[in-house]
Amino acid sequence: MRVLWCLGVLLCLLLVGGVQAQDKLIYCNEPERMRDAGTYANARLLAGQSYTIFYHFRNSSNDTGDFVVQFKSLTDEPFSLSSKQGCADPSGDPPTVGRQAMARFLRAPDKQIAADKGLARFTYKLTNHQVASGMMAIKADKNVRMRIYFKHDKWDAPRMKTLILDSTRLDIDVPLNGELTQHRFRIGMGERDTNQARLRDGCYGMLYSFKIAAPEGRRVRIGFIPRGGKSGVVGMLGGDLIMSEIREAYERVTFCEAVVGPRGEVQFTTSPFGGVFYPVELTFQLLPAAASPPSR
Repeated sequence: MRVLWCLGVLLCLLLVGGVQAQDKLIYCNEPERMRDAGTYANARLLAGQSYTIFYHFRNSSNDTGDFVVQFKSLTDEPFSLSSKQGCADPSGDPPTVGRQAMARFLRAPDKQIAADKGLARFTYKLTNHQVASGMMAIKADKNVRMRIYFKHDKWDAPRMKTLILDSTRLDIDVPLNGELTQHRFRIGMGERDTNQARLRDGCYGMLYSFKIAAPEGRRVRIGFIPRGGKSGVVGMLGGDLIMSEIREAYERVTFCEAVVGPRGEVQFTTSPFGGVFYPVELTFQLLPAAASPPSR
């Protein structure tokens, strides 16, 4: 009887929305080079479900056309779309485009978009050899179809593959104290068992949120070492956006320093971005306390 009662409670919670569905990551990067017009990503988005969408494509078609991220109601009814967008300006340099897209996403506000005709599009021109890179957080109040296409969506591009994965965010505690003054963590290592996924260069689209616990008033240094090739870091430290230059593999880089506040913690959020290689090893170091002035 108790088991039946628990199942009943769980069912009620699901019916009233008390249990939230796990966020999904839609990974759009196969094939990375767009050689023909057509659809390069296609997924059905469920009403009320939160999605993070990562895309990174290079136009290798020797042609110019519209690159479109489209959301269309399955019933042609109007719908409302909650959207946080990080879309880069097209450019021929993949790391620059990927870094700009991630920077814009991390500091983007949430916006409500009313698709009164059952259709919402984000469009920009893409010339030959330019790269389209972006990251978006989306939640619609109706079931919608997402398509990413170049020039038209009449047919799917050859070898097109859209991956839908669980868990778009990892929360990591970094304790730094008298006994443990350094901590290392690699991003882009596939921390989730994706099974159906094959992410070649890292977990693009994953958000890593670090809570660094350390004594109030002490300084914490965050650095990184590219382990898979040229790479860089974009992150939010508190409310500030910080970006690094693209650095060579195995180069040790100081990214930033922060003073620990009265709550005894520092918040740092980052994510792999398109156009560079992963993994990247993040380093967290508690710097020595400043020496007290000599007494007289």
